[in-house]
Amino acid sequence: MTNQTFKQQTFGRFTAKGSITVTEDSFQLDLKGKNNPSWNYSRINMKMEDGKGGVFFLNAQDGFSTTNGRVIYANIKDSREQMQVQFADRFNEAVLEHLDDRAFVRVAFDKVEVEGKQVWNYQKFLTVYDAITFLKPRLQTGMKLFVSGNVNYSEYNDNLNKDLQIQQILVLPEDESMDDAGFKFKQNVLLTPESLDDSKFEDELTATINAKLYYTRKNKQTKQKEAYTLNLPLVIRAAEDKKDKVRKMLDKYFTIEEDTVRRIQLDGKFNTGYVSGQVTEEDLPEEAKELIEDGFYTMEEVLKMYAKRDRVDELLVTRPVLYKAQDAKIPTVDMDDESYKPEDLIFTQDEEEPVEETIEIEEEEISEDEDLSFLDDLD
Repeated sequence: MTNQTFKQQTFGRFTAKGSITVTEDSFQLDLKGKNNPSWNYSRINMKMEDGKGGVFFLNAQDGFSTTNGRVIYANIKDSREQMQVQFADRFNEAVLEHLDDRAFVRVAFDKVEVEGKQVWNYQKFLTVYDAITFLKPRLQTGMKLFVSGNVNYSEYNDNLNKDLQIQQILVLPEDESMDDAGFKFKQNVLLTPESLDDSKFEDELTATINAKLYYTRKNKQTKQKEAYTLNLPLVIRAAEDKKDKVRKMLDKYFTIEEDTVRRIQLDGKFNTGYVSGQVTEEDLPEEAKELIEDGFYTMEEVLKMYAKRDRVDELLVTRPVLYKAQDAKIPTVDMDDESYKPEDLIFTQDEEEPVEETIEIEEEEISEDEDLSFLDDLD
């Protein structure tokens, strides 16, 4: 058999800005694992709202073994290498001084003046477990938060779960504007010729994307590293006045040629809540229709009283991510069609020691006269 070559994993990031609701169940400390009583963990499950009908649940957990402790892999300053830190040493200043800021969960409630500038006064924790313990007595309903970090996905009982790896929590001032509140993501995905379903776009202004995520893990039986994929369902919605621009985006970036796998980074929103639709006479209950027939109300009056609201919980794509490389004159869409091949998404059992390859994602060549301005209107 041939050695397996690993590709770059398709990671994502999230940001969440909103007002929080804290209940007695928002923080749960030092729970015991159901199947492993020696696993001690804490979790946070807190509702955030953007004031515009959007809802996001800040859900994360972290812990350690009471018998074996835990090894923390932390980024070293000015290096791409990582240091293995024993759980018992997570507050050891002699260890922490060698670690990069990226290694920490940073929490701040206020700003302080440093060299004439106002900067966030961070409390730093090497684990989410300790950050949750710190936050429990300090967060209150109505506070405004900005939270950011990495997001991964996993499957459990055929359900797709978000794994939020919190890296930063800022408690914002009471007078902070919430005009830009919301719950957003940037996600690298893989697209194939079968990913796009735009069969309902003309009539319903909605398209679905069956994207793939590429991850690696250690096989529990063989103890060797292996690659696997997950399906990530995405949705694209268009307003009537932006229909043509969204159609252009679908054709240009989501319509994939045969025998091609496209890696592309996407901007999007965690769209959880209710959406309003148009209410018609057929949607009205019988008692409302009777009041109209008897002359107590007009049809127009009754239709205004009823709101057709459908619950949604989806990953809503807004546009591809534009970026500008250090030496580039113009920005380009963060995508490429070369790093992954169809066979990279097909996995077979391999008894030989796998080989890991670092894949450099090259910038897509883009002509000086290519107009990408239509993407600016798709936020």
